[in-house]
Amino acid sequence: MTTDIDIVQFVFKTVNERKIQVLNILENNGIQSMEQYATLMGELNSLNYVKQELSNLLEKQERLDD
Repeated sequence: MTTDIDIVQFVFKTVNERKIQVLNILENNGIQSMEQYATLMGELNSLNYVKQELSNLLEKQERLDD
C-alpha cells in the first residue's frame, strides 16, 4: 500500500532527477537560444521551489511522528 510519504519521496526523487538533467544542459553548453536558457532557468527555479516545499512537508511529518 502506497503511503503519502512514499508519494512525496517519489516526487522528490523525480524533481531531483530533472534538476540534474537541467543542470547538465546548462553546464555542458547545451543551450541553443536565449529562449531555451530562460525556460530552463525558470524550470530550475520551479524545481528548487517544489523541492523545498517537499522537504518542509517531510520535516513537518517527522516532527508529528515523534
